[in-house]
Amino acid sequence: LKLDPKTPALLVCGRVAMVWPFKWSAHTDVAAASGPAAKRSRRANGSSGGGCGGCEQRVSQELLDVQLELQLLDERCAEEQISIQQRFDQSRRPHFDHRAALLLKVPGFWHSALCGHPSKLVAPFEVEALKYVAELDLRENLDRRGSFEVRVELAENPLFKERSLLKRVTFHDASTEKVDVAILTAENDLGREILQAAASAERSVLGWLLSSRSGGDGLSVQEDFGDVLRRDLWQDPVPYYLAYHDTAAATAEPTVAAPESEAGAEGASGSGSADSEGAATEGGGAAAS
Repeated sequence: LKLDPKTPALLVCGRVAMVWPFKWSAHTDVAAASGPAAKRSRRANGSSGGGCGGCEQRVSQELLDVQLELQLLDERCAEEQISIQQRFDQSRRPHFDHRAALLLKVPGFWHSALCGHPSKLVAPFEVEALKYVAELDLRENLDRRGSFEVRVELAENPLFKERSLLKRVTFHDASTEKVDVAILTAENDLGREILQAAASAERSVLGWLLSSRSGGDGLSVQEDFGDVLRRDLWQDPVPYYLAYHDTAAATAEPTVAAPESEAGAEGASGSGSADSEGAATEGGGAAAS
């Protein structure tokens, strides 16, 4: 079990746990003893399947036993790490609930936080729909294999019938998972258009909730919504809410300076006209003389 210094991740038996420190990734199996078991079986047979020749003779049984002990310690460490993580998840839950109650007092908080994340989580077609997101909740480590669920509460809206969306991902082992997707039914044509676009979108918040994907495939450079939510957004969404509104304020056009400029221009124009009229009058009087 090693801590990767470049990212908040754990390297467990060659797998990266890209979540909170000491948290398992989607495909980390704590009880995956198949690796060491396979190695033990191969050593017991006395063959590695390669054409090394005298390599087996140069590797002593004592060296193999030491390596096996290290692997067993890795497994033991992994077991204890997930126990620690589950205990601290329980300790953090009251704070997450308190935070949720506070965020309900901030209008459009989750819409702003989602749109303000630099990973571009939100697809253009769902920007308006996400304004109805009232609550968002993540439950991690539901079991010792790192299963999790995401719940989204929607406010009253004309687009969709359901008000509560729930997606649950259950990991059975290192390579098998069950995904219970959220259900969302359109109430009008715009809602149907959004759902159709979400079904084929490469990256979308609603698309992830409604799809059978649990996370990124590990091959793409881009993380999907589930990955970013678990690794980053859920832990502290406030900076992304503020970033969204800072960007909106910076791009807004000024509305106060323009009238003053126009008023000044009108005043200058009026003064200039008066001066011209006065000059014309003086000139006419001179001509009469």
